[in-house]
Amino acid sequence: MTSPAPDALLGPADVRELATALGVRPTKQRGQNFVIDANTVRRIVRTAQVHPDDVVVEVGPGLGSLTLALLEVADRVTAVEIDDVLAAALPATITARMPGRADRFALVHSDAMHVTELPGPAPTALVANLPYNVAVPVLLHMLEAFPSIERTLG
Repeated sequence: MTSPAPDALLGPADVRELATALGVRPTKQRGQNFVIDANTVRRIVRTAQVHPDDVVVEVGPGLGSLTLALLEVADRVTAVEIDDVLAAALPATITARMPGRADRFALVHSDAMHVTELPGPAPTALVANLPYNVAVPVLLHMLEAFPSIERTLG
């Protein structure tokens, strides 16, 4: 596995810069929030017990903070993003910050509640930083659609 650069994860200044460049702000309608602390996303990955052989599906990657932390550990990450602007920008962020792992990343631009197929191998873990109002329905749908998922953290 290629090691990521030591500064590959997004910090507060990176998140502000990306959000400003894209003209996005977290919306209450979608319950969005952008994680700005690298230690927090690493803690989420540890708590989810993500292993080097895992194929992770991430719902709602936003600017990519958690996505990058997942790519540090997992074999592959597939992100499912509904927001047009965020979905368009995420692949470039991954390529810029983790070029050695970018081939282990895939994006599905869709509402997670309608996803029934994912590219690549079947997912073994689902990790997400979901808002309370959608967490349960999304988790239940994904578990039904992808019975290969062994662990979740949402």
